[in-house]
Amino acid sequence: MIKLKDILLEFEVAHTQKSMQWVYHDYIPMTPKVIKQIMGDVPITTFHNLDWFAIQKQLPRVVGSKKSISTYTTDTEGHLLKGGGVQTKGGVVLEVEGKVLVAGTEDLGSVPDETGRRWIAPSVLGKITGSKKLQKAAGGINFRKELFKIDRKLEDMLYKYKTSLLVLPEDKPEVRKKFPLFTGKQKAELIKRYIDASNKFLLKNKKLIKKSFEDNVNNPKITKFMSKYGYNELLVYDVKVKDAYIVIDILGDPNDYEATESVLNKIKKDLKRYVKGKIFTGFASGVKKFVKQRGGKV
Repeated sequence: MIKLKDILLEFEVAHTQKSMQWVYHDYIPMTPKVIKQIMGDVPITTFHNLDWFAIQKQLPRVVGSKKSISTYTTDTEGHLLKGGGVQTKGGVVLEVEGKVLVAGTEDLGSVPDETGRRWIAPSVLGKITGSKKLQKAAGGINFRKELFKIDRKLEDMLYKYKTSLLVLPEDKPEVRKKFPLFTGKQKAELIKRYIDASNKFLLKNKKLIKKSFEDNVNNPKITKFMSKYGYNELLVYDVKVKDAYIVIDILGDPNDYEATESVLNKIKKDLKRYVKGKIFTGFASGVKKFVKQRGGKV
């Protein structure tokens, strides 16, 4: 069970504004602690593309931690298999080992709060598990109703919070008094109850979630219900970097050999502290082979 003091600490460091945003939109928090109870503790090998900047800023935060990163094992459109990134230029392909947080068949559209906790829309979990209640347009409402069955007080708290956001200064005093804006402590309590209820919902559906995630890990396929991208997304945590492949075409300058060598050497230096295996350098045409040799489905 999540601790109230941890949520209060988040407010002090401005973390929970985003948490409240995802609570407001009926998103589902996916935490390593709960998913470990569902999936066990078995690591899998996947791939993650990033740029030079992310090596310096992202890897220190996620390697060996409970924070998750987006990875893939197959790519039908070929962008990732040429070393490109999804939200970055790319240029570096990592073979990583991690534990599954969410396993999907396309871009999950997952969102982090500033603690590193990942949230997904109910419709996403519905697509993965085949739950028609969550897949529908009313998936968020149906998910919320399930939470209210678990925690009856949550319904009243969420109603008062959402209504308070609609109250205007010119509204009658009795209305403003009935629905005052939530204090930090009240928001923390709401988030705590929402996450606790969500965790219980996930555990209640443990068998279905485990089977669906395992199917997507062992027999990856691509769907495009919610995304135009042709890759499967697997969120993994407790990440270790095994091998790396630096793509010269993306990071180098074809007209300046010395500048390219300088950049590649700097990237290798930054990678060295994280990569347990080997660091390879090659062209985009070699990424597919790199992925295939390490178990990727290409």
